[in-house]
Amino acid sequence: MGSRRGKMTVNINSPMYRTLLGNCVREERDDCVREGRDEGVSIEEASEMERAENEEDASNQSADNERKEYTKNCRDVTIGKDTVHNVPYSLDVVQKNYLSSLRKKAKMIDNLMELFKEGRGKTVFQSRYLRFLSAVSLQNSGGSDNGTVTLIAATALVLIRSIGITESEISTESIANGCPGESTIAEYEYHVAAHLVMMQCRRINLSGVKYLTMTTDGGQRKGCEHMVKVFHFGVTDKDGNPTIGHLALDVDTCGKSSAEIAAAIKKSVAPIKSLLRPDIKINGLTGDSGGGGAVQHIHPKLIELGVMDKNSKYLRCIMHALSKPFENACKSAFGEQGLGKCTVFQLAYSAITLFRKLNEQGGLELVDKYSSKLLEVLNNSEGWEAEGTEMFPQAMNAYKAKIDDDDHDTIKEFTKDLRNLQLPVMTRWKTVPKALEFLVDNWVPTYFMSVVIIQKEGSKSALYQIACDIVSLMTLRPAPVEAASNADANGSAPSSAPSSEDGNIDTAAAAAAAPTLQKGDTPILLSQAFFLVAFSKYYFTPWFDSGMQPDPQFGSDSHGHNSRLFVQQTFLMREELDEMMGDNKWKEMPEFRHYIASLAGLPSLGDVKKGGLEFMNKATDTFFREYNTSFIKHIENVWTSTMILPYIIGGHPELAHEFIRWLRASDDGDLAADNFAWSTKEIEIENQKSYGESHECRIDACMICLTKNADPGVILEDSFIAEIKDSLFESLESEEVVNFLDRSRWQQADEYDPVRKRICEVVAPHASQQQRIECLVQEINAMARTNVKEARRTVRVVIFVTLNHPYNRESVDKKREERSTMKEKLKVKRVNGTERITGYFNHVEGVLAEAEKAVEEAGEQKYKDIFDHYRKSDNKTSAVEREKKVQGFEAATEKPRNITKNQRRGDIFIPIAVGGGIALSYFAKKRKNESVVREEIAFREIKLDNVQLRLNEPPLETMELDKMKVLLQQDEAARLARNDMVREEGTSWMKINSVDPLSQAMKDEVTNYLAFRNANKN
Repeated sequence: MGSRRGKMTVNINSPMYRTLLGNCVREERDDCVREGRDEGVSIEEASEMERAENEEDASNQSADNERKEYTKNCRDVTIGKDTVHNVPYSLDVVQKNYLSSLRKKAKMIDNLMELFKEGRGKTVFQSRYLRFLSAVSLQNSGGSDNGTVTLIAATALVLIRSIGITESEISTESIANGCPGESTIAEYEYHVAAHLVMMQCRRINLSGVKYLTMTTDGGQRKGCEHMVKVFHFGVTDKDGNPTIGHLALDVDTCGKSSAEIAAAIKKSVAPIKSLLRPDIKINGLTGDSGGGGAVQHIHPKLIELGVMDKNSKYLRCIMHALSKPFENACKSAFGEQGLGKCTVFQLAYSAITLFRKLNEQGGLELVDKYSSKLLEVLNNSEGWEAEGTEMFPQAMNAYKAKIDDDDHDTIKEFTKDLRNLQLPVMTRWKTVPKALEFLVDNWVPTYFMSVVIIQKEGSKSALYQIACDIVSLMTLRPAPVEAASNADANGSAPSSAPSSEDGNIDTAAAAAAAPTLQKGDTPILLSQAFFLVAFSKYYFTPWFDSGMQPDPQFGSDSHGHNSRLFVQQTFLMREELDEMMGDNKWKEMPEFRHYIASLAGLPSLGDVKKGGLEFMNKATDTFFREYNTSFIKHIENVWTSTMILPYIIGGHPELAHEFIRWLRASDDGDLAADNFAWSTKEIEIENQKSYGESHECRIDACMICLTKNADPGVILEDSFIAEIKDSLFESLESEEVVNFLDRSRWQQADEYDPVRKRICEVVAPHASQQQRIECLVQEINAMARTNVKEARRTVRVVIFVTLNHPYNRESVDKKREERSTMKEKLKVKRVNGTERITGYFNHVEGVLAEAEKAVEEAGEQKYKDIFDHYRKSDNKTSAVEREKKVQGFEAATEKPRNITKNQRRGDIFIPIAVGGGIALSYFAKKRKNESVVREEIAFREIKLDNVQLRLNEPPLETMELDKMKVLLQQDEAARLARNDMVREEGTSWMKINSVDPLSQAMKDEVTNYLAFRNANKN
């Protein structure tokens, strides 16, 4: 608006404009009144302007009042650097990012509600999470599928209720429907396995390796004969260090012949090879050396089938090979385990059985209470002490010394030893040495536990019978004869006693070690146990354990892969065995001191058959002789062969250097006179027998031993050496001995890479033993308990090998890194609690993500092929073999009948109650029917100490009746077992009280027996 005061521009809707307008109106009106209403403003206009001004003032006042009333319920809010004024108390101010977060959380709740929407009927979890659930659920592989899905649903319910969602919002039924069911979890196990197989194949392809090795082993579980097959390959870990990867193929059932097993392996390998580069070859095989699946039998068949490369090599499992010499030596020197056999092995078996049966009755709590009470009485009973001193003074003195030693808690040590007792069986690795060690350490408590059990249990109890066997065997000793009494009045040894001069035991040293022992004091089986435990502790167990350890150069996941080092270990074992046997030096070793001392309590009886000192000397000589013979056959001849000796290039650098020198000499034609000059240098080989221990050896002695069975000309033609010969010979020109695994000391970064690759891709992955496979067989056993069938057993093994086992190893390695001393490191066996769950879940998610990437790269069709291979039952070897059997059965129905004598033989079985059998109590000297028993024994072809008993020949013709009855009991029990027959009295031979007559003499005696029985009844 314009005025005389000048021009200005204002917002006509603003309060300022209204105030200015009112002032102007009043001013104009007053001027008009004073000046006589000139310059165009009438009185009416002035009045209207004044009225408008008053109304505006009233409006402004009302607005001000309202504003004041409103601001009474407001406050200023500051967020960060910004302030918002006059915010009502009923409202709040939030930042946009917080509002977005709230919207996101609300969306999560909406998604949760959608997952468990009423009436959905099936899970809508994403595939990646169903794979995760299926993989993680195998932590409960020993449980049922029903239990697994119940736990998943229960966890979901707890979480949903814990965040405040009620039954009316998401019902329990909806949770059950929304969680995966048994069939879904099972189905996704196949998906997980297929993903992991493709991931491992991708790793192999990307690694550039050209060779794979394979380990196989069979095992029967729940009526299924499984053949476990695992690939091994050289790779690098995340830090770039060489290590060994593993890929389980399957555990499909197959036949037992070498042809059937080879065909099954081919069928298992084919789909895996289709995912691998075409230049990759299978170059090594490891397996058992016995049965139809013996590795030496299936290896040539696999070459014929094109599964393995024609230049591939095979190895027999060293765990079996190391066990065989010990088994053969034990049996040859001290006899076999078995019912009725008075051997140290049967004693150990009975002792372990006793404590296991006590455990079955009431658990370890009962065993601990029994043990505590037993040791309490034993430590304070003069009667028991006197009995122990009389029966086995050497063991009793050792036990009393342990009691008096403040560093020993006898109760705690004894009850600790009772944990995880395994039955001693020669075919089960190390169980016999462990049982013998338990027996020796706990001889006195075991004896008196048996005594108490005899007094507590009834004579018909199995525990009673076992305890009686233990007591009789623990007190078994050769009876001294008059001529073999103790030392004469002058204190000299009897003339028949062995001396150090004739190569046997030094009796003076033995007497000094056990001055209180008199001839006849030592139970013969205690002496044997002392010897075997000493040999095991010094030689057998440390070398066996060494074979089970991982290769230190290839990480903790290389256990069972010692081929790189086992060639040189063969020499070290040979050298140590020779040192023990040479001049009987083992007798001077401290490990054998208890055995040497025990000999002072054995009488010299002049004949080994009488079981005295002569027997023990002969037995120990036999033990070492048989051990040495078996060692040569099962260990030495294998690892020094032309086929395997080249693996030494991955061993000690000095030995590898000498081996290469030897090869070049042969290549140059300088070995014709067989006078190769080996180095005489002394070297140290570390950590071979045990951690922290080193062995000194002369190179020439070692190499002469290792090369004696090998042909260098054949080795040079072997592609294993021929393809890298130039690099090998080039290493001889180096100023210092080349370590092919240590690049940091090479003159050029890649000059020996061909040799290094050969070691990492062929030698190291070639398994030296089957411990890994044996563990898988045990896991299959756990699966079989829940009736998981063949196909799912396979995919679970694939998951275990690829997913679970690596985490277990890596988590333990990481945990051990936190410990400072080796002792503390070895205490870590696994990771537990939150640490384990967190680490395991992260591990699973990471591996499955990599597996998903492998599937995407391979394509849908390849994934479908590998999934169908595992999922469809008609792809299994068992299906093919079953069809062949059906075809054979159908063909047999069309064959003409051929009736043989075997189809028309046999006598009617007459039960004992109606005259078909004879009670053993019927036979007695007074009835003069011993000859009938002899004829029955001869007819049954019963053997005693592997010698068949014959009529009118010793020892049967003079055998006591009671001994013959025992032989009949044992044979009858064995016959019943062979025919799957069980009598009311049970299966134990000691409970057999009657026999079915087999010989004609025994059948003829039935009439006399019935007359005798009827007379007794009347």
